[in-house]
Amino acid sequence: MNILFLIGNGFDINLGLNTRYSDFYKFYKTIQSSNSSIQNLKNDIDKNLKNWSDLEKELGNYTNKLNSSNEFTNIFEDLSDRLGEYLENEEGKFDVGIFDKNKLQNYLIYPEDSLLPADKEIIKKYKLNWSNSIWNLNVISYNYTKTFESLINYKDIEINLGKNGNSSVILKKIEHIHGYINERMVMGVNDISQISNKEFQKNPNVIIDLVKPECNKVQKHLVDESCRSLIQNSHLICIFGSSIGDTDKIWWEIISEQLKRDCYLIIYEKTEPIPSRRPQRKTIAENEIRNSFLNKTKLTIEERELYRNKILIGINSDMFKLEN
Repeated sequence: MNILFLIGNGFDINLGLNTRYSDFYKFYKTIQSSNSSIQNLKNDIDKNLKNWSDLEKELGNYTNKLNSSNEFTNIFEDLSDRLGEYLENEEGKFDVGIFDKNKLQNYLIYPEDSLLPADKEIIKKYKLNWSNSIWNLNVISYNYTKTFESLINYKDIEINLGKNGNSSVILKKIEHIHGYINERMVMGVNDISQISNKEFQKNPNVIIDLVKPECNKVQKHLVDESCRSLIQNSHLICIFGSSIGDTDKIWWEIISEQLKRDCYLIIYEKTEPIPSRRPQRKTIAENEIRNSFLNKTKLTIEERELYRNKILIGINSDMFKLEN
């Protein structure tokens, strides 16, 4: 059995790191710049914080306020460099010792335990198809930080996480599709349609900076191809800490295609608190999350109805609560 976890920024936030874009902006606006384009960007962020809650999407929109590719390059490089500096400082505060490695391993081996009982039983029965065999577990991180590696003590060597019944669970690989704080940092949009400036849509220099799939392609590291292969060979995919935003739409499309095969998807999502007197309200939230994901795919209406039951939702669960 092949299990795949996709980890987003919510994972670091869950560990107590101040890695929201809103946290970064507080730092960013304190840095003075003699470049008027960079200062204009900071002013725009300060006046429109709600729009900039999704940095990558709004950066694509902001291109409409720029006059040249050189102006774009100046603000793009300053923004990404300062973001890297900020995250490096935040990661430096991370104290791995206050978290329980064994809890992390158990969450990875038994992701169904963070679901409601009926959904938990679906995954438990599904896993029986691979009893008495070795299970491979892989991770795709959308984060620039290496907090996950630090917690699990991963050093590019396979780790035996333990057993699910008679099946050994082996952590095989951790891929960072967007790179790291100081290496091949990828930031931007999903495709040229998300670049508001029509001239920039035709500019190859802007495209390889701002369109994430193109940036990965020209870097020639093949991490994107590895991630694609991991998804296409998975039997269970778990998404945690991701907003499942438009700027990573290519990956939601690939995952949805995998649902046509022998594969389940679990999405762990934080929502507004649901009253304990009315737990049935979770059904409404589940359907909204499920529909939001499906709307970012290329599945037909008929296919969405056919495969929607293969998408399970964990709302406000205890997933990845790792404090000792």
